[in-house]
Amino acid sequence: MRITFTIGILLIGISVFGQEFGFDIHNTSLEEYIQMEERLGSERIPTTSNHVSFSGDAQPIKFKRKEEKISDLIAFYYFKEEDSTMSSIKYEWDVYNFEKQQNNQKPKEFQEAFISKYKGLKEDISADYGIPKVKRNYSNISRLDSINTFVESSTWKPNDSTEIEIYATVSNYYEKRGASTINPVHRIRLYVRNQAKKKEPIVPKLDEKRLYSLVSVTSDFMKELELKNTEGAKRFLSDLIKEQVTAEQIQLLSAQIDFERETELVYSGIQMGLDGSAFTILQFKYSDDKESPPKEIVKVVFDEDDLIVGLQPMKMQN
Repeated sequence: MRITFTIGILLIGISVFGQEFGFDIHNTSLEEYIQMEERLGSERIPTTSNHVSFSGDAQPIKFKRKEEKISDLIAFYYFKEEDSTMSSIKYEWDVYNFEKQQNNQKPKEFQEAFISKYKGLKEDISADYGIPKVKRNYSNISRLDSINTFVESSTWKPNDSTEIEIYATVSNYYEKRGASTINPVHRIRLYVRNQAKKKEPIVPKLDEKRLYSLVSVTSDFMKELELKNTEGAKRFLSDLIKEQVTAEQIQLLSAQIDFERETELVYSGIQMGLDGSAFTILQFKYSDDKESPPKEIVKVVFDEDDLIVGLQPMKMQN
């Protein structure tokens, strides 16, 4: 058993570090990718531009690797800010990262080295993941100068949650039309994408038993409000707001509710927050209010632990 365990660890080490690129994005941690770059002698470089993410990604970690015949490689590692799981990787060889001048045309030998790098990567990846889906000459540049331009992309789908894509654009085409300029491009990008579907949030059930319990909690909270008992009221509050609530706020809230009048439940439901949190909403009206809709509503909001995160008395405007 001990020998088998040791071999397993060694095999994991070879799969992660015995190569220049990490395609097993689901089973390789951010720390392992960083260690791989360090073993390859890469230089960690700062992220100078702000990466805007609507899916919870942190700012990427970047490394630079030296190349001999083409532009140096910049590696971008994108990961979730919440738990550091990998989202995607971008490996980029691009002249423009290092030379920003206009009309930066390159000799034929340099262009051939770029194309050879792309074809070598394509061949290596195909050896592991099979024949890719290939597109050629699909860009505007290839239509403007199809003879002297190399444009190609290759895509692999190792499984239903991973995509590997590599594309190359190699062109010396230059054109300036008024304010519009087309500059030479010498670029290869290799992407590894985690396309696992996000798990749907589990929405808590609002069955009759739980609803009865929440109405009872509301009733007990109202009793503490009527007494203007700050500490007693806080027992029913979520940790999200408990420390921010003051005695003055409790008194102000108490003054907005008519405790002499009976209330009845008129609405209950679940509302999902932007971060996937679930909140339960209860709305009460005064029993003697026969208007439709009611003139006054008391809205109570509960968190997933059935603690109160909000109470809002509302009056309809005439």
